[in-house]
Amino acid sequence: MQTLIFYEIKQYERDFFERELYDKFNIEFKEEELLPASELNYREENAQIISVFTGSRLTSETLSKFKNLKLILTRSVGYSHIDTEFCAQKEIIIANTPHYGDYTVAEYSFGLLLNLVRRICYGENELKMGDMYPETFGMELFDKTIGIIGTGSIGSKSIKIAKGFSMNIICSDVKENEEIKEKYNIKYVDIDTLCKLSDVIMLHAPLTTSSYHLIDKEKLSLMKENAVVVNTARGELIDTEALYEALLDNKIKGAALDVLEFEETISNKRPGENINLKNLRTSLINNKLLNLKNVIATPHIAYDTKEAVNRILNMTLSNLKEFTNGEHIHNKI
Repeated sequence: MQTLIFYEIKQYERDFFERELYDKFNIEFKEEELLPASELNYREENAQIISVFTGSRLTSETLSKFKNLKLILTRSVGYSHIDTEFCAQKEIIIANTPHYGDYTVAEYSFGLLLNLVRRICYGENELKMGDMYPETFGMELFDKTIGIIGTGSIGSKSIKIAKGFSMNIICSDVKENEEIKEKYNIKYVDIDTLCKLSDVIMLHAPLTTSSYHLIDKEKLSLMKENAVVVNTARGELIDTEALYEALLDNKIKGAALDVLEFEETISNKRPGENINLKNLRTSLINNKLLNLKNVIATPHIAYDTKEAVNRILNMTLSNLKEFTNGEHIHNKI
């Protein structure tokens, strides 16, 4: 019987997989992330299959600890937390869960945006403190220009929502989406032009070597003073220090973030592990960033709806069944 280890597991996930995989695998459930400094027990070392979420860091150092690993099931769309080159060399299959939260994440992005530009939570908190007339001077979305970076499954849903707000839409991507371009009459521009023209910059791009720090000091300097940035993709798309400085100096209006650069230092129960000087600096700046009044931040929960979670669970199960049955794995990376 094959051994299957789940990391970053929540109780509802455990209940689902215990029910569906009863007597089919030797299963171990672990709440913590899988990190380079993680010490593996005997069962883990000999596992053929592991499943992780985005908080884990499956570097070559991490993966080399597994003696018989054949399959990685990531319960996410993105897989930047996995060393794909190492997996290719060792013939380890990676399967993800695409499209599980296209509408979920797009809807949440606009929830963050509205909260930021209309100061919704601020107003609620002030009212609870007894202030009936707090300073909530905001900005409406009607006729504003939104620049959407990344027009794949999630980005295309955000375009649809932006149309509903009667916003002017411009986009940037390495590959133009001809279907949405024609359907919504949108215009593609380069990143610099998008930053110059947009009142709202919304990130839906995947994290790759070329998109790392896509929004840096130079791009932030091109933005309008009233511009706001919304990121529900990956924290590493933005240079944290540059963003902090731009917000601190009021060079842009605000930021709404569901993801942070090197965010595992917050979730890791032993945050001192796996930190070098660069990541330590980023972590310190994250802490300062979260305390700015023109920043709204949430703990990587844009995906977290009943519908999306059910899709993750069922796709992960489907990926596992296809692998064990020797079938074509539809979500193989």
